[in-house]
Order: sequence, then C-alpha cells, then structure tokens
Amino acid sequence: MENVSQWVLDAAGSPVALVAIFVLTVVDGLVPALPSESLVMGLAAIGSVTGRPMLPVLGVVAAVAAFVGDNLSYESGRAIGLRRFRWMRRPWFARHTARAAVGLRRRVSTAVLAGRFVPGVRVAIGLAAGATGVPRRTYRPLTALSATLWSLYMLTLGTIGGAWFSDRPLLGMLSATCLGLVLGLVIDRVLTLVHRRRGAPDEAADRPGAEPAPAVER
Repeated sequence: MENVSQWVLDAAGSPVALVAIFVLTVVDGLVPALPSESLVMGLAAIGSVTGRPMLPVLGVVAAVAAFVGDNLSYESGRAIGLRRFRWMRRPWFARHTARAAVGLRRRVSTAVLAGRFVPGVRVAIGLAAGATGVPRRTYRPLTALSATLWSLYMLTLGTIGGAWFSDRPLLGMLSATCLGLVLGLVIDRVLTLVHRRRGAPDEAADRPGAEPAPAVER
C-alpha cells in the first residue's frame, strides 16, 4: 500500500498529470458523463500538501481547459444544432437542452456562470447557447469568467481536503473529491427546485418535443 501511495504522489507531481487534467477537462465540456472535478480537486489536495503540482499552475491549466471545452461545446451546437442525431432526440437530452435554452432566454450570464458548476448542465448550456444564437462576443467572456471561478472553486475544495489530512495526502485527495461531489449534487438540486418554481411557461418549454427559442442578445 505504501508503494501504491508513493506512485500516486509521484504521478501527481509529473507533467503528465497536468496534460491529463487539460485533456479530461476539455472533453468534460463535451461529454456529460465525464466530470473533471474529481481529478482537479484530487491533485489540488495533493499539491497543497506536497507542493507538486504547484497550485497556480494547476489552476491556470484547469481554467484554460474549461474555457476551451465550453467553447467547443458552443461551436458544436452552432454547427449541428440540437436535433441532428438520434441520441440528441432522446428525452433526457432534449429535456436538459430545453431547460438550458429557457435559462439562456431569461438571463444568459446567470445560465452560463451557474451551469459551469454542474456536470452535464454545462454541456447542455454550451450546446444550447450555440444552437440558439447567443453571440460569441457575449458567450466567450462569460465562459472565461466561469472557467476562472470554477478553477478557483476546485482549488479551494482541494486545499480544504489537503488541510484536513495534511499528513496523508491521499486521504486529503479522497475527502476533497467527496466534498466536491456532494456540493455538486446540492447545487444541481437547488437549480432543479428553482426551475420547478418558475411556473407553467417554463414547463411547456421543457417538454422534449419543444424547440428552443433563439436567445436574446445581452
């Protein structure tokens, strides 16, 4: 077990770990089932104790990758829309993108900033923003801000986990990961409750068959 722990610590301090963070975080902007939070927080927990990886470097890599991933999602939505492939017409996908479109129509900034913190929702927001015509000059600055805030949030949770178990970096990594998952579920639940309380008009827009209306430029 001690050898395994040392291997994990050595891997966390290598450049390969930062490359992995970048790739997974970019893909996370396109694939709902691949949340990158766990890896970012885990490395932040280790880095806060061992100094490897350095937290500022990790933060910059995570923020840039999040920005790239969110904008790739946006460009995908702009290029292919929300109904091109059969899997896009499945109820779960149609429901999430319809809700994303409703949020974008109400307030683009709130939808983009809040959506970045919920795995899956951020993908729906990016695709819907591109498909409904949110201007690039509006979307890109918002994703730059949301990616930066998200990265700082992940580093904070990782540092908290590392502080709890300063003598055992791997336990710190696990605790930070669990904390992040719990908070992510809480945020997702809160957003769901808020959405349900907004009334009947939104419910009609949320139906899988409903076409998202164009977003209002802000």
